[in-house]
Amino acid sequence: MLLRTRITLMVAASLLLLAAGWRVATLVRDQLAERRLAVAVQTAHAALWSQALAAQDRELDERMDKLLLMPGFALSARQADAPALERLLADAGAQPAQAGPLQVAAVLGGGRAPAVLGVAMARELLDADSLERAVTGDSVDGLRLVGPRQALVLSTRRLPGEGEPQVLVLARDVRQALDHIRDRSGAELTLLDLRGRLVATTDEALWRQAAGHVAQRGAQVDALRLDGRSYTVSALAVNDLAGHPAGSVVALLDQTRDAQAQAFLGRLVLAGMGLAVLAVLLALNAYLRASLRPLEKSIDALAALAQGDDSVHLPAGGNDEIGRIARAVATFRRNAQELAATRALRERVRRRQERLLRTRLQVLAEATQQPLAWHAGGSDEEQLRQLAAVMNELSGRLVEQHQRLTGMVQELREALVTKTRLAGLEQELQIAAQVQLSILPHNPPQDARVQLHCHITPAREVGGDFYDYFFIDESRLGFVIADVSGKGVPAALFMTITRTLLKATAQFVGEPTRCLTQLNDLLAAENEQMMFVTLFYGVLDLASGQAQYVNAGHNPPYVLRADGSVQAVARTGGMAVAVSEGFPYRSALLQLQPGERLFLYTDGVTEAFDPDGREYGEERLERALRRAAAAGAPDTAEAPARAVLADVHQFERGAPQADDITCMVLRYVGAAH
Repeated sequence: MLLRTRITLMVAASLLLLAAGWRVATLVRDQLAERRLAVAVQTAHAALWSQALAAQDRELDERMDKLLLMPGFALSARQADAPALERLLADAGAQPAQAGPLQVAAVLGGGRAPAVLGVAMARELLDADSLERAVTGDSVDGLRLVGPRQALVLSTRRLPGEGEPQVLVLARDVRQALDHIRDRSGAELTLLDLRGRLVATTDEALWRQAAGHVAQRGAQVDALRLDGRSYTVSALAVNDLAGHPAGSVVALLDQTRDAQAQAFLGRLVLAGMGLAVLAVLLALNAYLRASLRPLEKSIDALAALAQGDDSVHLPAGGNDEIGRIARAVATFRRNAQELAATRALRERVRRRQERLLRTRLQVLAEATQQPLAWHAGGSDEEQLRQLAAVMNELSGRLVEQHQRLTGMVQELREALVTKTRLAGLEQELQIAAQVQLSILPHNPPQDARVQLHCHITPAREVGGDFYDYFFIDESRLGFVIADVSGKGVPAALFMTITRTLLKATAQFVGEPTRCLTQLNDLLAAENEQMMFVTLFYGVLDLASGQAQYVNAGHNPPYVLRADGSVQAVARTGGMAVAVSEGFPYRSALLQLQPGERLFLYTDGVTEAFDPDGREYGEERLERALRRAAAAGAPDTAEAPARAVLADVHQFERGAPQADDITCMVLRYVGAAH
């Protein structure tokens, strides 16, 4: 594509962009103008409607004044004498009729049957609130819908005189108000009720055509085309005389002439712009063609020089474009000749360097004890390819050996670092195990009414099991045994947090159910690691031996009765702690007699395995507890724990411990001891 063509296309594109921008700006301006026009139309529509109602109200008030001045009118109205009222209204030229100046005249209130002359029913003229206002003397006037296709503009006046208050009501059809607005604005008016049904219109045929389109648009002010004509549609919500929404007045204003003039003006402007752009592009193309003709001749001469034609001759020129291009072409030819001489010299030097490099590479290959495949002879290009292949192979061998040595050195360094870290980690784990065991209570409670014995054997350096006991007050002892999900350092940290929160909460919330509920909400609130704790928490009344407890998903303890029997403690149906916020825990009661013992444990006891992979289980645990209960020594708390631990170690037969083993024995001595 020629340069002048490209420049012309770019200018055309720029002009089109400018025209598009102008068009967008025009559309935005038109939209803003339409919004302002919509506001103005809506305001004018509301003003005309208010003026029309005010005009109707004035006429009705004038007729009321004339009627009340007529002799006998007030008395006939108070007596609800319909024939007399009809004669008086006829004498005044205001007898109600469908096409007359008045459509309805009525007397309401006073405890009498309403007297109504016209086309409406008395109960439809005024609602209860409006009638009460009119009776008190307030002026009630405005729009009132009295039927599916009938709306009135009415006004009220309290009748003078003593006795029960009565109200005179005069009403006119709303079409007169619509005709008043049509005469002022030139628009066709339609009154719709709240359901969009037609009540009154000044042009029913036009409304039938526009009804479907107006309902679909649903706008306050919009444009509409019907049968080739343009209309401006304005919808105004109107209220009845009580101030309640009654419907809307839709105005259709014929704007066909203005719309046609605007469309013609738009087409005229668009055609003018198109002709102007076309004229500019044609003039620009002609100018560029005349200006770039000398440059085209210079380019043809330069193409001949590039193909090796030294006979090319450029016309001499001055300081214009042609002269500068000719001098540049001459400089280019001299540089090409110098480049050819330099290339020949570099070729001779390259060959000498290739021979020297080949000799040195061969010596290096023999030094690595891996001779290279080398074929003498061939063209220069073939020898160069062979040389490149030899260098590539040698570089690969060197890189491979370097990588092997580097990898060995790196592995040795990592091994030393890992060994150092493992030694430090083992020392830290030992310290952590000592710290973890140190935070658990070691001294039994100093109270003669109860004895406690606890034991814990972690499966790793640190574990997730824990136990605790503490006095809530002078007569109540809290005790807990728990198992955190998982093992190692995470379980130990979660164990510490759980024990601390439980003990702190129990000091303020003595009831086990509320205490465990608060603990569960605290742990589950930000439990991103999804860890949980199974625990058994109880509060023992040292005076009565009654224990209230909550089992949160833990192994049920056993009671060693005074008669030598062993009973499992009933479950409370609780879920593990820290699983879900707001879980409702339930508690149960356990009565201990003096001398009876409560054995609590974690699943490390029942889930111990022997070398054959068999599980210790709850049945073996119960048998061990029965043997311990039958063996005597009921006055000690540690006997059942020692018996169970010895039985578990004997069952394991040296197998590695799978989980933390924790147990607690609580012996209730009683208040008499």
